[in-house]
Formats: sequence, structure tokens, C-alpha cells
Amino acid sequence: MARRLLLLRHGETVWNAERRFTTRTDVPLNEAGIAQARAAAAALASTTIDRIYSSPLQRALRTAETIAAAHPAVGQVAVDARLTEIDAGPFEGKTEQELEAGPLAGAFARWHTDGDPEFPDGAEPFAAALERASAFVGEHDGEGGTTLVVTHGSLARLIVTSHFLGGPPPLHRRLWMDNCRLAAFEWRGGVPKLVAFNAVGLDEPR
Repeated sequence: MARRLLLLRHGETVWNAERRFTTRTDVPLNEAGIAQARAAAAALASTTIDRIYSSPLQRALRTAETIAAAHPAVGQVAVDARLTEIDAGPFEGKTEQELEAGPLAGAFARWHTDGDPEFPDGAEPFAAALERASAFVGEHDGEGGTTLVVTHGSLARLIVTSHFLGGPPPLHRRLWMDNCRLAAFEWRGGVPKLVAFNAVGLDEPR
């Protein structure tokens, strides 16, 4: 079977629904997120998955385990801390409106840009996040078949824009992935090709 990588964002949390920056805080799935994880499992039920990796945060791990339950041959989900979300530091748990109206407004404006962001203490530079994500992808480079990686929205988009497509890291802010949507890469002629983005599932088993 040809090599394929699926990057899936976890299901919804209360903070996602409230549009709060949710990075390292271990917020669980809400009821909508649990339903989304089940729907993702159903959407991928006819897709052969050979292995599943997940961020250790419970919103990602529960999503991964829900999908794994529909694929008994996969076995246990492998957890990797390098798949944790990009740390928002002092902006964690706040909405854009709260940040723009509060004492962190200036720092937030300098950070929340797709130009040349500045990273305050506690916020993970995109280059550092890309380094760990690329190390994970590179470590599993020789694995054939289909790999499902359940991670977080910003890190998944960073992997797409910068690891695979070679764009500057801030460019990931120009993309969006909804909860439990995926990006799919297939290796064609030995080269990874983006064949789906923000998709519910794959159109057909391959």
C-alpha cells in the first residue's frame, strides 16, 4: 500500500466553543467533541489505518482512542509529547476580545500576526514547534501504509505549511482546520502531495 499520512485535529472542547486560546491546558472534550470523535471514527471506518499516534492531552487522546476502537487491528494508540499544541504562553485561556481589551493588548498584537511575530515569555516560538514536529515526522519517515496523527489545530497547520510545503511558519495562520477535520498527504512518485485539507474523511478507501 502507498504511504499516506492523515493529520487530524481533536474534537471540540468548551474552550474551543468559547473561542479561547487552548494550547497546553488539558481541557477535555465536551459533548459536541465526543460526538465529533465518534463521527470521525465512522467517517474513517472504511479507511485502512495501520497505526495511530496522538498528543498526550486528553482532548486529542480521547479522539484518537475513539477512532482506534473502530480499527481493532491498530492496537494501542502511541502517545508522543512532540504532538502537543504550540504553547500560547500568557494568552492561554483568553479570547481575542479579552486580550485586545486588556493589559496584554500590545504583546498580543505583536504575537498574533502572520508577518514577523514576537514571542513573549512563555509563548513557544514557531521555529521550536516546527523543530519538534519535524523530528516526529522524520522519525516515522520509513513507515508504509496509512498513519493517523491526532494532534491540535495550530500544530497540524504548521506541519502542513512549513514541514511539507516549505512556507514560513507564520503562514499557518492563513489556514484553518475545524475540530475533527483532517489534512491528508499521499506519497506519489516518492513525493508527499497534499490531497485533502479540512476534510471530514477520505472519499474512498485506498
